[in-house]
Amino acid sequence: MDKSPYIKYENIYVIPTFHSRLEFAKLVRKAFFMVFPDVVCVELPDNIRDEVLEGIDRLPYLSLIAYADTLNPKKLNFVPIDPGDSIIEAIRIGLEYDFPIEFIDLSVKDYAPLSFKLPDDYSIKDLGLSLFYEKISEYFDKEHKEKKISLRDKINLEEFLNTQNKENSGKEYDFLQKDILREKYMASHLRKMMASYNRILFVCGMAHWESIRYYLENPKKIEDVEFNLIPHEFVKLYNIRSSDARFLLRELPYNTYKWIKFREKYSKTQLEEVEAPEELYKMLDSFRKIENIRKILLKSKYLYEEEFKEFVDLHKLKTLFQYSRNLSLTERRLLPNLTHLLISSKNVVDDDYAWKVLEKATKYPFNDESEKYETMKLSMEGGYDPNGRYIRLRRHHSYYYDQEKDVPLNKRAKEEFEGQWRDEWEKGKYITVSWPPEDIIEEDYFAYLRKKAIKNLKNLRVKIEEFKSTLMDGIAIKETIRNWAFKKKIYVRNEQQIQGRIDTLIVIFDEDEGDIEKYPYKITWWAEHDKESDMTFYSTNPGNYLIGPGISHVEIGGLLSIFPPQQIDDIFKSYMDYNFRDIQGKAERLLKAAILYSRERYILYVAEKPPRKYFYSLAGVKHREIVFIPLDNFSQESLKTIKQIHMLAGRDKRKIAHNYIFLDK
Repeated sequence: MDKSPYIKYENIYVIPTFHSRLEFAKLVRKAFFMVFPDVVCVELPDNIRDEVLEGIDRLPYLSLIAYADTLNPKKLNFVPIDPGDSIIEAIRIGLEYDFPIEFIDLSVKDYAPLSFKLPDDYSIKDLGLSLFYEKISEYFDKEHKEKKISLRDKINLEEFLNTQNKENSGKEYDFLQKDILREKYMASHLRKMMASYNRILFVCGMAHWESIRYYLENPKKIEDVEFNLIPHEFVKLYNIRSSDARFLLRELPYNTYKWIKFREKYSKTQLEEVEAPEELYKMLDSFRKIENIRKILLKSKYLYEEEFKEFVDLHKLKTLFQYSRNLSLTERRLLPNLTHLLISSKNVVDDDYAWKVLEKATKYPFNDESEKYETMKLSMEGGYDPNGRYIRLRRHHSYYYDQEKDVPLNKRAKEEFEGQWRDEWEKGKYITVSWPPEDIIEEDYFAYLRKKAIKNLKNLRVKIEEFKSTLMDGIAIKETIRNWAFKKKIYVRNEQQIQGRIDTLIVIFDEDEGDIEKYPYKITWWAEHDKESDMTFYSTNPGNYLIGPGISHVEIGGLLSIFPPQQIDDIFKSYMDYNFRDIQGKAERLLKAAILYSRERYILYVAEKPPRKYFYSLAGVKHREIVFIPLDNFSQESLKTIKQIHMLAGRDKRKIAHNYIFLDK
């Protein structure tokens, strides 16, 4: 199998590429060191050469070259200066080694090609460029391909060049005809250079090489046209902020960032120290996008665990990798894209983890703060110039690689100005309240815990007896089957009635007994109406993690809930210390408060380990009984309902909280 990083035609070493894809940028770099060409030719028009070189000089800062043939355009063609693009890589490496660079494409007006969805290019590392190109050539739209072939010999390049700058010329060209003219123009340039240079490295779009080769093989069909490209009326180099990188780049911004670091690691100076070609090629092949996918998921895991104190175990990680892989295979891709990663992350873990994955995958750390260039704000639909004018953008290169989907997560708002959310929090932080829709979910979960505890008590009080005169509470199926073969007897269930209910429950996620206090905030919330419980808890400090103006995310370490509410004392106040002089820590304070204020016989205690025997005795003195259920009897997902809550700095924030707090439906 031919694994050459180029396709050779006479003295031209061609790399037909998908634009803005790192696998082809890798091929360019490898081919350059194999061939060491006399000249590098790229599929870009010469009348934007200065702007392209200026944009490359700005790297790693991102740029966008927008151009049009009117001074006040509503639509712009644009060329992204993408560090992961094969053409940009070819120009960069030519500049680094001081090789001649030729921009040989034809600049045409109002070029609006159709977009082709292309397959995953990751297979090229195993197939090699030649076999990959052979397979992909069959992929392009047959109807357009046949039409293109039929028009090859019918379009006159000189006629087009003479008419395209004349207004009302009376002749219109569609995108296929313009593509043919571009290919004829590039072939004409290449044919002239073939006589002057021994080795030509040529990087172009994969859809163009077949026609270019046709004209090179039939030089009589190439017109000898000398034409200086007229500059565009509007050409501007815009700065693109790192936060908009995912709208400009066609790779995950994290992949592009890693490619930049890879190029720095194997810079010109370091590559010159390599002794054997095999060692050089091994270095160039060491960049693998699949490793970056793994790093994105793992680094997001650590960030998620640090912020939310939720552990993502190895089983979940394995499921996450499999899920994202299978999801990508359903769309005939070898590697998952951003949408696949987010869908698998939110389904296997949760939305908070998916947001961490989004942040890590789309983070591009290089941001130009100099304000030397005007900044264009990008979105899925197009761009907004510094004056706020919306401009529709059309890529100079037409291919796309995935459906243009927005992220499958609820959109999180951003601050209008730095410190906006903090200012709102400071205004009302002394009158914090909860959010009613979240209260309803919490109360439903408390009701579920109480029912589960009663059910456990009933199961402990079931007696299995031999059937004599009554079925009591039904046949004990398992016991009957177990004994039927030997005793031929039926057994029945005798369920003892539970005298009493549960009004008080304690859930302890973390006793917080370490040297560093993780949950320093302590508060009692009294019920606002008879459908809510009184709740006392200790948590992280509200205001540490703001998700909206005056809206804070809070993680609870332990809580006490009493329903029906009875306006209990604020048990964490200093004047209550005398009543709790026999306890150790915040968790035991909640448990003793439950014993003191409970009106029903049973008290539910959910924690990793049961309380000290002292509290069982204390509860007995008060004619109460503690029901212990281990914390791991409940799923981590369900417990997050009461572990992760939000506090609002004032009742007025309840009107806007739905824009920032997203509850699972």
